[in-house]
Amino acid sequence: MDSRTYPDIEFLETDAEIIENNMIALYELMTGRKVYPASPERLFIAWCSSIVIQQRVLINDTAKKNVPRYAEGEYLDSLAELFKDIKRLEASPATATFRCYISAAQPQSIIIKKGTRITFDGSITFETTEDLEIPEGSLYGDVHGQCQTAGTVGNDLAAGQVKEIVDAYDYFLKVENITKTTGGAEQENDTQYYERMRESMESFSTAGPVNGYAYFAKSTSVAIADVAATTPEPGVVDVRVLLQGGQQPTETVLKEIEAALNADDVRPLTDMVRVSTPEENPFDIDVTFYIPRYSQASFSIIEADARAAVEKYITWQTEKMGRDINPSILNAYLMETGVKRVVIRKPEFEVVEENHVARLNRDAMNVQNGGIEDE
Repeated sequence: MDSRTYPDIEFLETDAEIIENNMIALYELMTGRKVYPASPERLFIAWCSSIVIQQRVLINDTAKKNVPRYAEGEYLDSLAELFKDIKRLEASPATATFRCYISAAQPQSIIIKKGTRITFDGSITFETTEDLEIPEGSLYGDVHGQCQTAGTVGNDLAAGQVKEIVDAYDYFLKVENITKTTGGAEQENDTQYYERMRESMESFSTAGPVNGYAYFAKSTSVAIADVAATTPEPGVVDVRVLLQGGQQPTETVLKEIEAALNADDVRPLTDMVRVSTPEENPFDIDVTFYIPRYSQASFSIIEADARAAVEKYITWQTEKMGRDINPSILNAYLMETGVKRVVIRKPEFEVVEENHVARLNRDAMNVQNGGIEDE
């Protein structure tokens, strides 16, 4: 979607001085009497104007909720009928691929039922989403699983961490996730919902506009944070998908998106749609910050804030495709924390193509506190 900005709007005047002056002028006109400072009339008018201002603020707030970019919560939900009547996406669970082992190869297939539960710690539990058949003569099989609790709670568990069986199956030996758990997301927030509302208007076209593909891709899961659709050659639509937190989508997620984009009522007959993960532009962070000797904040607070600012920059840099690797943003975030100066050796500025994403090499990350300096 275009990134145009719109002017802020107010339906009623709420400036206290203007309203009070207007009320004074009206009182003098109606009574023929002068209103002097600190007079009973002036104090009464000031009291009345405060009530008028409060009411006008409430009226403004209520009226602005009829404009989608200002609406929140249930008010924004109600405005969905203006945008193809789309619904807010509910929270989605984290997913992973699980490998189920049996104790010995069998002369017949072994079926592991859909819904078999595997837990990380007793509270974060995953279940398989389909029946798994381990063929005769085989010792294991792979199956897709998802967290029983929707949201981000099941994210970022490393391969091999989810391995405690809850529902033991025949000939059970062990089970574990062989991929990192990803894809869990909270319910679509107002900003995401409004952006998707605007993108939904592109879906009315039957010509396969790129923003239409972005809308349909995002509508498959709230975990999808960014979509880039390009046409590298006539008749070919290349769709790249990024999850929240800058995570790359799994093959399962990509297949769900590809199925949605290839539906008969979405894809024109002449388009060939390809869905994949974005190419990565790796970057390193090597930075030193210095703290002023005389500061209102303590040394430890500034240091903690500076390190948090680096993490804030990493999130900003990696959460969206096509975002150039920009050390100036890192410098700005660090200077906001109260440090005296910053020396950034890496990263260097680099242009990132619209279907690429910046990816930090954390193993090479170096953030140093250079100590205290005089002003």
